[in-house]
Amino acid sequence: MNRLPLDRVRWPLVALLASAATLGFAYYLEIVHNQAPCQMCWWQRYVYFTAAPTALVAIVLKWRGAGPRLMMAFSVLLGLIFLTGFGIASWHALFEWDIAPGPVGCTAINVGALSENESLFYQLSKPQAIPSCKEALWRLPDAKWGLSMAGLNAVWSLILAALSLYSANQPPTHADTANEPVQP
Repeated sequence: MNRLPLDRVRWPLVALLASAATLGFAYYLEIVHNQAPCQMCWWQRYVYFTAAPTALVAIVLKWRGAGPRLMMAFSVLLGLIFLTGFGIASWHALFEWDIAPGPVGCTAINVGALSENESLFYQLSKPQAIPSCKEALWRLPDAKWGLSMAGLNAVWSLILAALSLYSANQPPTHADTANEPVQP
């Protein structure tokens, strides 16, 4: 079986793109489909807000000549960040399924409907409802025990963590230029 084409040099770019795509998809759902994030959804986004700059620092350091041990350390660090995301997303999914307790105050607040007769400034100055962490907006497949967005994020975070840790142990597959030797 052939190796995956990922190594500790290439992985930070893949992690950066995966983090940007994940955040882009979350904002797409929020803006286009009006699926506002709950408190625990925001916690899951913080993982990608942390992974993207970490990967960017690794990319810049590699361009500046970072050695293989430092690149391996960044891949392991990215793996730990994504494992944190797996933990948060799993907790959220288990909370939605009534298996694990959730954080205090993570329930929807009913603040009433907005009036069309009030000014926009007045409406925006009033408290707004925050979605409940308990209720999944949709599930795949459409059943009580299907994967919600939190469950899908848990799977995705676990895949990214596994690829990070795999890449940490892989030497570069080839040199960046014809004159550059391969670093072990």
